Amino acid sequence: MNNQKRTNQGYKIIDSITVADVEVIIGHNPRSPNPYVCWYCKGSDYYYWGCYCNTLEAAQRKLSERVDYKRRFKLHEYVSHDDAR
Repeated sequence: MNNQKRTNQGYKIIDSITVADVEVIIGHNPRSPNPYVCWYCKGSDYYYWGCYCNTLEAAQRKLSERVDYKRRFKLHEYVSHDDAR
């Protein structure tokens, strides 16, 4: 992630990993009932599919799951039928 501080819906972005054309983001808002969130993000300002969590560890697990999924999906997306034999 670049050094620019970003926020979304009151959550400060504290971690991100870019996979292909999407970022997977963790945000933190200590005043929220669910203080952590894991979002997908496109174009550095379009956040979607938030998974709200009570702990940083839960948000980190979700980030890891999402990154792993996107990596597997992108890997298989480029395999042609001829290459799969």
